Amino acid sequence: MGGQERRKVIFDTDIGWMNDDCTAAMFALLAPELDVLGITPVMGNFDLNWSMACALRLIEILGRADVPVCRGFDRPLLHERDPYADRVWGKWATFEEVTSFPAGMPALQPDPRHAVEFIAESVRRYPGEVTLLAVGPLTTVAIAIRQYPEIIEQVQEVIIMGGAISTLPRGHGNITPAAEFNFWVDPEAARIVLRSGMPITLLPMNVCRQTSFARETFNRLTAPTSAHPAAARLIHDYLLRNFEDPAFDRENARLYYGMYDHTVVGYAINPGLYRSIDMNVDVSVIPGPDYGVSYGYEKGPYVSGVDRFPLEDGSQAIRVVYDLDFPALVEMYVRALTGAH
Repeated sequence: MGGQERRKVIFDTDIGWMNDDCTAAMFALLAPELDVLGITPVMGNFDLNWSMACALRLIEILGRADVPVCRGFDRPLLHERDPYADRVWGKWATFEEVTSFPAGMPALQPDPRHAVEFIAESVRRYPGEVTLLAVGPLTTVAIAIRQYPEIIEQVQEVIIMGGAISTLPRGHGNITPAAEFNFWVDPEAARIVLRSGMPITLLPMNVCRQTSFARETFNRLTAPTSAHPAAARLIHDYLLRNFEDPAFDRENARLYYGMYDHTVVGYAINPGLYRSIDMNVDVSVIPGPDYGVSYGYEKGPYVSGVDRFPLEDGSQAIRVVYDLDFPALVEMYVRALTGAH
């Protein structure tokens, strides 16, 4: 970095054990360009108790007990869990007691502060310097800006993995035909955040679908020469089975999931690897098949007799990423996790 000050970030996540949130958290924690002020787990894929255990055990194994882990919210603002959510990883507010863990139970205790308080305190302590990396449902971020609206002007940036923009390529949903998971879990929170006026960069499904974890990347991350042997062991022990799974794409040697959340960490380090446009983005909170669907559009004439769209409806223009240099992102990731700088 040549003496350049590290970028201060908070990692807000519905982390699981060695899922993409977890391996992206490893990226943030080990990248020399970033100063992770804290991790704020929120429900989403998993119950909050499980996500807390995942975050605490990860920082233990990586030797980063200096990073506080603060509890976020255990359920969305309004979205009630239903049988469909139960079938598709929507395990919020199940209140599961964590009595055993794949890598051993964490000994560390969480920071006593709630995630909302931690976010507000951090942003006020470093005005204009803190970036929120939001890779889960936006419940905690929404409540933070409602309870402490002054941070809207004080945060440096909010980089979000969420949504799917149908007007851009690869813009279909991954939890319903049109909705992306993070926004679908808490559409009301996503709408609050996107309409807040904060400086926001959105990495929707459109760009995330261009990423996938290749076997060659796995081999490099688990090389015996890694300067971070604990990270190498985690990748080896918990990702190898994905390459041996019958559902795995053997022909292309890729995992069945992409490096979605890693794109957010990579953007915080080097936004020059990404291409983006300014779009107005909003989220539907109408119950039914439209629930959680995100809409992105550039201002322009759409309907005869109407000046410019959108009208004064509260939506905000934000930066939307639609393309990236994925090989360069992989190189950044490998360098961070292996210490090969």
